[in-house]
Amino acid sequence: MSYRLKSGEPPSQGLKRIFREETQSALQLCRHPFKQRGITVHETRKHLKKLRAALRLAAAKTGKDRPAREDRSLSEIAKLVSDLRDAHVRLQTLIRIREDGRGQAAAHPFPKIEELLSMERESFSAAFADWRKQAIPKLEAAKKRLSEWPLDDTTWKQVCGAVAKSYRHGRDALTQVLKKPSPKTFHEWRKEVKQLWYQLRLLQPLNRVVLEKIASDAKTLGELLGLDHDFAFLLARLEEERSDSALQAEHAALQKLIRKRSRKLQRNATELGRRFYAEPPKAFAKRISIFIKDWKSKKKKRRPANK
Repeated sequence: MSYRLKSGEPPSQGLKRIFREETQSALQLCRHPFKQRGITVHETRKHLKKLRAALRLAAAKTGKDRPAREDRSLSEIAKLVSDLRDAHVRLQTLIRIREDGRGQAAAHPFPKIEELLSMERESFSAAFADWRKQAIPKLEAAKKRLSEWPLDDTTWKQVCGAVAKSYRHGRDALTQVLKKPSPKTFHEWRKEVKQLWYQLRLLQPLNRVVLEKIASDAKTLGELLGLDHDFAFLLARLEEERSDSALQAEHAALQKLIRKRSRKLQRNATELGRRFYAEPPKAFAKRISIFIKDWKSKKKKRRPANK
C-alpha cells in the first residue's frame, strides 16, 4: 500500500483508492490494535490526517461544503482519542528530554513530573478504553460516503491547483510566524506544512526526483515544528501545576531547558521555512503544472502506436 497517486491511473481513481486505503487501514487498527495502545492511537490518527489531506485535493470537483463536512466528521473521530493521545505525547516528550540529557549531573532529573504524567496517561487509557468501538461505525460510514464522491472528471490540473493552494496557505502562515511568533502561530504553520507534505507525497509520480526532494524538505520542516509543538504542549500542561510546591523545583528546571531547546528549534524551522517558501505561490503552481505537461508527454511516448 502506497500513499501516492499512480502514474497509470486517472486522478479520480487514485483519490478514491487513497480514500479507501486510508479508511481501511484505520479500521484495521481499530479492529486489531497493537498491544501498545499509544501506537494504535498514533497510527490511527496518522491515517486520518493523510485522509484529510487527500480530501482537499478533491475539493475542486465536489465544492467546499462536502470536503468541509467530511473533514469535520474525521476530526470528530480523531477527537475520540485526543485526550489519550495528548497524555501520551506529553509523557514521551519528557522521556525524550530525559534520555537526551543522559550523562549530565542528574540521571533522572524530573521524577515527580514523570510520575504525574504517567498516572495521567493511565487514567486516560482507562477512561477511553472503548474508543475503538465508537470509531469503527464512524469510519465505516465515512468509507461509504467517500466511495460515492463524484470525482470522475477530476483532472491533474485541479489536483495540483489544490496543492499550490496548500503551499500558499503555508507561506501565509510563515508570514504570521515572522510577524508574531507564538505557540499558536507556530502550531498553525505546522498544520499547513504537514498537510502540504502529505499532498506532495501523493503527487510524486509527476516528477519523482524533484517532488521527492520538496516532500523531504517539508517533512524535515514538519518534524522541527512538531518537536517545538510538543515542548510547548508539555509546558502548557505543567503551567496548570504551578501551585504544587512538590513540583516547583522540577518545573522551573524543565521550563528553562525546554525554552532553550524551543528557541533553537524555532530558529532552525524559520530558517528552513524561509528557503522552502522562497518561491512565490504562482511560480510554485507553474512549476507543478510543468511537471504535469512533462509527465503527460512521457506517457504519450510510452503508449504504443495504433497499427
